[in-house]
This record gives sequence, C-alpha cells and structure tokens, in this order.
Amino acid sequence: MTVYYDNWCKNCIRFMNLIRQLDWFNLISCRELRNEEHTNNAAGLNPGLAEEQLASVHKGIWKYGYDSLYRIIIRLPLFWLLVPVFWILKITRLGSRVYKQLAVNRHIVPLHCRKEDRCERV
Repeated sequence: MTVYYDNWCKNCIRFMNLIRQLDWFNLISCRELRNEEHTNNAAGLNPGLAEEQLASVHKGIWKYGYDSLYRIIIRLPLFWLLVPVFWILKITRLGSRVYKQLAVNRHIVPLHCRKEDRCERV
C-alpha cells in the first residue's frame, strides 16, 4: 500500500514518521504529496482531494481521509486490538466526520516559499 501525505503539514509529517516506525513488516510506502517525483507516477490520484485528506492506493483502488487511516491501522500490529473500534467508527461514519474536522483545522506551512517570493496560503 502507498500513502500520500501532505508534506507541508507538520502534523501529517509527524504522523507519517510514526507510521514508518511502527510499520514493522514494511507494508506501507510513504510518499510526499507535494513532491512531483512522487505524484507523477500516481495514476488515478485526485490531487485536490489528496491535499485536503490523506490519500492511499492499494491494488489500484484509491481511498481518502478516514478510509486511508483505517487501511494504515489494519497493517500495524501494534493497533490490531483497536481494529474493531476503528471498524465501528468506519461503518458509523463517525471516524470520517472526526477526521474531516481535524483535516480542516490543520496548519499548512508553505515550505515552497522563500523570502524573496510573495507567498500565499495554499
């Protein structure tokens, strides 16, 4: 499975670093969303949606937001005892609502900006 995360978001970067540490079986490949080298080969990726929510692809099927988070959780042995809770949050759509609220309130740091550039929030 490949996960595309917003590498302009400090919380997203921290989360993906944690995932890398906990992915004992190397089942998850992490890619930066705002890196053209990573996204040029991502056929089917919806860039607009991926900038708002975590994106993942497995066997050609794209998922975004909480569905991507759920895909990650089921691949990490440390969280296997919590999978039933995450599954209930998935089927009740409560997980998606909470995830979207957190995603909307995240802080984006435009790392592409330099002092001489006029930089606006993306």
